[in-house]
Amino acid sequence: MCENQPAELWHPAAFPIKELCMVTVGITEQHLMEVYSDTYITKVGHDHRPAAPIQHPNVTYLSAWVDGKFSGAFIAIKQSAVELELHALLKKSALKESRDLGFACLSWAFAQPILRVTAYIIEGLDMAKNYCIKLGFKVEGCRRCACVQNGVVKDVYVLGMTRQEWSAK
Repeated sequence: MCENQPAELWHPAAFPIKELCMVTVGITEQHLMEVYSDTYITKVGHDHRPAAPIQHPNVTYLSAWVDGKFSGAFIAIKQSAVELELHALLKKSALKESRDLGFACLSWAFAQPILRVTAYIIEGLDMAKNYCIKLGFKVEGCRRCACVQNGVVKDVYVLGMTRQEWSAK
């Protein structure tokens, strides 16, 4: 298990949302390499941050499981005392259960002492943007010309959800 789990974000319990879908804190090196070698996942890398593991004390990896099978991961990056940035790295085989996995990840996130979660979505990744919206995120804005992907300058959409919005679900 990667030992980059910050103590203040550590929560030992698994977060099941349905019997078949579960999110657990931490990830093995083998599963981490599996995620970052998956061509479905690596396509979302961009020029200044390729799809590769992030080793930082503010980063927590969550493993996604469907029917006991490893199905991808989520990355939670603690941005401040009140905000987590979330990224989904789910395998194509987990698409059917991706919404349940997303809800389990958000259950974990809002079990932490935070007020909001943020997702940054690169222009052109419409499925990712729609995924976040279906989970309850609101589009909060657009960072124009904020990244370069495959040599093309792109905008980045900022989506967010507050604790109050999550609690109202």
